[in-house]
Amino acid sequence: MSDRMAPKSDTDTREEERLAACFNCKKSKLKCVRPSGSSTCTRCTQRSIQCSAPLFHVGRHKGVKNSDSKHSGLEKAVFQIEQALRRSSSGALDQIQTADQATELRFLLERSREILGSDNGFSRRISSQNGMEHDQASVSPQQTSTSLGTSPSQTCSRDDSAVHTKVEEDQLSLDDAENPLQLLARTSELLSSITPQMQGTGAGRLLSKSTSIRGAAGEGDDLQKFFGRFQARLDVGEDLDPIELGLITLTEAETLFSYFYEKLAHTRWGIDPVIHTVDFVRGRSAFLLTSIAAASALFSPSMESLYKRLSNHRQKLAGLIMSKRYKSVEIILAFMVNIPWISAGEHWADDETSTYLSMALTIALDLSLNKVILPPSTEPRSPRDTIATSDCISARKALGIDGFIDIDPDSPRGRRLLRRRERTWLSLFVLERGVCLARGRNYVLPMSPLIENCDQWHLSDIADRWDGSIVSVAVLRRDLANLISKVRSICDSYVNGNSELSVVDRVKNEITLFFDRWYQTWPLQLGDREQLSLPPYVEILASHTRLSLYSSVINHGTAPVGARHFFRAAGLSSALNVLRVAVQGEGQLRSMPNNTAIMISFAACFALRVSTVADGRSSSLAPSIRALIAETTDVLERIGSTPIQRKGLSCLFAGQLRQILKYASRASETAQALPELNGDVTKHASIYTDLNAAHIANHQGAIQMPVASSNLPPDYLLFSTMSNENQLDEAIHSTDIGLNAFWEDFQFQSADLDWMDWSTFST
Repeated sequence: MSDRMAPKSDTDTREEERLAACFNCKKSKLKCVRPSGSSTCTRCTQRSIQCSAPLFHVGRHKGVKNSDSKHSGLEKAVFQIEQALRRSSSGALDQIQTADQATELRFLLERSREILGSDNGFSRRISSQNGMEHDQASVSPQQTSTSLGTSPSQTCSRDDSAVHTKVEEDQLSLDDAENPLQLLARTSELLSSITPQMQGTGAGRLLSKSTSIRGAAGEGDDLQKFFGRFQARLDVGEDLDPIELGLITLTEAETLFSYFYEKLAHTRWGIDPVIHTVDFVRGRSAFLLTSIAAASALFSPSMESLYKRLSNHRQKLAGLIMSKRYKSVEIILAFMVNIPWISAGEHWADDETSTYLSMALTIALDLSLNKVILPPSTEPRSPRDTIATSDCISARKALGIDGFIDIDPDSPRGRRLLRRRERTWLSLFVLERGVCLARGRNYVLPMSPLIENCDQWHLSDIADRWDGSIVSVAVLRRDLANLISKVRSICDSYVNGNSELSVVDRVKNEITLFFDRWYQTWPLQLGDREQLSLPPYVEILASHTRLSLYSSVINHGTAPVGARHFFRAAGLSSALNVLRVAVQGEGQLRSMPNNTAIMISFAACFALRVSTVADGRSSSLAPSIRALIAETTDVLERIGSTPIQRKGLSCLFAGQLRQILKYASRASETAQALPELNGDVTKHASIYTDLNAAHIANHQGAIQMPVASSNLPPDYLLFSTMSNENQLDEAIHSTDIGLNAFWEDFQFQSADLDWMDWSTFST
């Protein structure tokens, strides 16, 4: 009797205190009381409901207050698996979609419990930043019990830096397990890292037994391979390397790389000449090596045969990468290098631009290029500290994905390798937005924190020469969608009772403020500091972005008439500015990408549509617009046909623009007699030749025309000689072009390739 009445020992009391609370009590945040020897708590017994609890108590580490950081390493994996299985059993299939997934999770859970339940003195620390295992200097029973949630007083003391590193690693260990596949992969990774240390131990025998239950001996290895850590797969080898195959010599490759960085890098951003040397690229991607060499050979005279060999090999590598699923940052760059100068197909929609772009985006997301790289803990706090953990990746893990496990993230080389990832993502964003604007496609590339906070990214001690250009266009295209929404919202307020004058003023102020802020910032950082001018390629992109804005709202249903007048005049000014910059900057646009040729052609069609409508109103501006379009057509043709192997897309657009100029001229002859401008555009060839010679000699600033005034029609305005957009605005507003009319047939609202319906210009 005395034995039954004996008080419980301290050990028994501690064991009872360490019983895990059931899920019902934990959900209600109530104390879970279970009588000795009972598997059901008092509260569940009273309510007659099922009582289930974890098999072990998951304790809180000392000093950790964040509920997301209670568990670390394998404990965290076990806890998340139990939570997922519990939700699946209750019918909430938010993470577990199939019975096979639940079975796999239960199997992993049993293995984890066996490992955690075995007390054989082992302990491992998993680093989430570099994905590698680190042995502890000494493993004691006290340290082992600490990892299982025992009292902190039983553990050895550690210095503050070690504790900080441990907590940081624990917080990142499984935070990105947002779906069952990732949860399985991360748990398998933890288990596989522990397995080698357990061979021959009791836990190892338990693990072998559980593995044998799963089936054949090789099945476990297959699972570990499938759920293993993701790493880049490089397209390298003697059968892929163009140098090894004899297509090009090492000396030729180095020469072509130098040509690329000197002549082409200003129109194809994303590649760092310090990092991407011939040796580095050769060891990372045969596709990128071939692509850079082929691009340089495309623009180099007397290299027609070399270009053909390289382009054929490049096409073979592209197909191989898609079928073999090779993935690396350099492969993304290779796709981006090819997109600007892809050969035209049988139809404007037949080229491989969209295919290459989708492949680049898929690989970029697989490599986590969209995630913000966490700076070292020694750096001061920055806006990145407020970004969600799921949108971040540690510097060491990012390098590990790329295969640079031994590179220190804080070293100069490590910083450049990490920055190349960010540069690639920003360049891909700019390219994808440009392709969608030019080809009338919906945006696909997601907005990420890196893009949202990139305004100062180019200000770095390891910045590339063209980083500022990347950021300037990224910021412009990032904010364009918000500006269009604001303008449409202001126009909608007119229906709600606001006066037309106030709506027009608000629209003008919103647009003016947006572009003035941009033009006040970037010319100073990118262009000529004395003239505050942008590089021609960046200025064309900026002008076309402005034109895209006006073409998107020009037919907005709720816009008052005054707002539409403003959209037409401002849109015409932007279109003429695109053409002006193309003519004046021909010398710097020899490597004009296909997208830019499409943008220029879009601007020409926009301006031509305006001039076609204005012909019926005796406008003196229409012949001047057509003269500028004719000059631009000559520029497009020269750029697209030099050198002989180029055969650029701009040649096709130039030919088609000539055809619609003839259609427009014939319509003009019917409306009003214009003997100076008939269907034969070549009558002005001598004038255009003199103009282009002057533009090539001096592409910036006002140009003094060497053409005698007697050779020019008296009502011509020489737009191509104007120095800036302000002069274009003044010329447009001082000339009657019929902008005040209501044009029901002016359909550029979608700003897509519907503008290429050339038949509309023949009537």
